Amino acid sequence: MALNSISAELLLHCRKLQPNASDFLMLGRQWLRISPAEAARLGQEHRLKLDDLADAKMTDTTYAEPFFERMGFQKVAALDVTRYQGAGVVHDMNTPLPAEHHGKWDWVFDGGSLEHIFDFPTAIRNCSALLKPGGLFITQCPVNNWMGHGFYQFSPELFYRTFAKDHGFRVRFAALVSLTNPPVYHALQDPADTGKRLQFNPTERLSLLFVAEKSAGAQIGEVQQSDYSVRWDQGREDEQPAKTEKPAGKSSSIAALIPTPFRRRLSEWRIKQRRQRENTRGMTRCATMSEAWDVATKN
Repeated sequence: MALNSISAELLLHCRKLQPNASDFLMLGRQWLRISPAEAARLGQEHRLKLDDLADAKMTDTTYAEPFFERMGFQKVAALDVTRYQGAGVVHDMNTPLPAEHHGKWDWVFDGGSLEHIFDFPTAIRNCSALLKPGGLFITQCPVNNWMGHGFYQFSPELFYRTFAKDHGFRVRFAALVSLTNPPVYHALQDPADTGKRLQFNPTERLSLLFVAEKSAGAQIGEVQQSDYSVRWDQGREDEQPAKTEKPAGKSSSIAALIPTPFRRRLSEWRIKQRRQRENTRGMTRCATMSEAWDVATKN
């Protein structure tokens, strides 16, 4: 687990939301993995001295506490199942969190731990329990093409439904990022708002960036996928209109002149393009995280 330039930039943007937050907890003790070029860019954009924290060799020799302290946090700790990396809070996230740890932290940051925890529902409820009212849950987690990395790859829908308004949360930011050079961002809207599932399967690795704010009395209850919930509330499946045969006309006679294999491939391409447009509804492609942040926080 390591704090890379993407998760570091996400945290710096979150600092704009809560400049006075003081208690920071990371799931698993994070290595600091930021290149000199990225440290210089982030430092300039966020007016913070970071050059001395860069690791030119990216060798995972320094933990990330100095970065969080440089951000202004007064109390920084790591939670892990053992103390083998010096975690200050020891707990197996597969089991419910003891009451003594409830409501202690302004921010809880998952930089690559939840996908390694078998009992995800218990773990994510523990993350909520760790937070003070008004605290932020922040994650960068695997979405696509991470098979074998951990137990799970996640869907944005899972986090939208888990941190839903009726559970006492407010989503502050959500985006996908492709781990390419340079990275490409896609600011997201809640599938419950767009009315369409978000289905996106590019060839590169994707991560989800997600930030949710906890309200007083928040509690993660039953979690259901949004489009199924709508159908159940309606009490029926959406009716499909009956298909009608189109009368043969000029266009169909022209289509008949196109060789069958080519016509089939053209039809498949059109279907694929239509499905891609429908499945990516609620996604806005952005060149930078700052652009994605502006788009997502205005939705």
